[in-house]
Amino acid sequence: MPATLDTAALDSVRTDLEGIEGVHRAFLEGPPYTVFVIAERGVPGPAEMVVHAVLARHGLGPGEAQVQVSHLAAPEPRRRVRFVSATVATPRMGRAHAAVELEWAGRTFLGEVEGESGYALELRLAAMATLAALDQVMDGRVKFQMVGIKPFRAFDADVVVALVRSDVDGKSLIGAALAADEPYRAASVAVLNATNRILGNYLSNDEGLPGADS
Repeated sequence: MPATLDTAALDSVRTDLEGIEGVHRAFLEGPPYTVFVIAERGVPGPAEMVVHAVLARHGLGPGEAQVQVSHLAAPEPRRRVRFVSATVATPRMGRAHAAVELEWAGRTFLGEVEGESGYALELRLAAMATLAALDQVMDGRVKFQMVGIKPFRAFDADVVVALVRSDVDGKSLIGAALAADEPYRAASVAVLNATNRILGNYLSNDEGLPGADS
């Protein structure tokens, strides 16, 4: 007659299985028993014979439990462009220069835009410099157009909202970021929060992009 384990015995089996090197989780269903073992990817084992050895110690001999070993899926490639820095300088009266640095695939990309000075105008310059850097990341595969950027206060917090249009179906994209004491950073991050929804479809891997390993 097949073995039947009570709740305490099942918990003991699961604990012993999860004590095997490389095992992330273990589950038992039955009787008749099926044992599901989820192992960490890249960690040796566990072989089914090791699992069966543990089961045998708990009275589940050969033929009394089916064992299925699977591995955790490999992590997906990072698909988000990372913000590095955003600065705005005023080289001369009435003019401002924005520089935004982004990182993707181990490389940094610098976007620079110059225009008129003034708080609202400088926020827009920071946003446009972000788009200039993104254009380098994408190597022209996707184009973005700056529609508008606006700071406002909501729920006792300073927020910057960016509206960007892409050439992918002409979609308009909205992104927001908390400003705190770094409004230019917020302008850049707001643009990234908007455009990453499109970029993720193109940055699933590094192949064909600037900075990709050959």
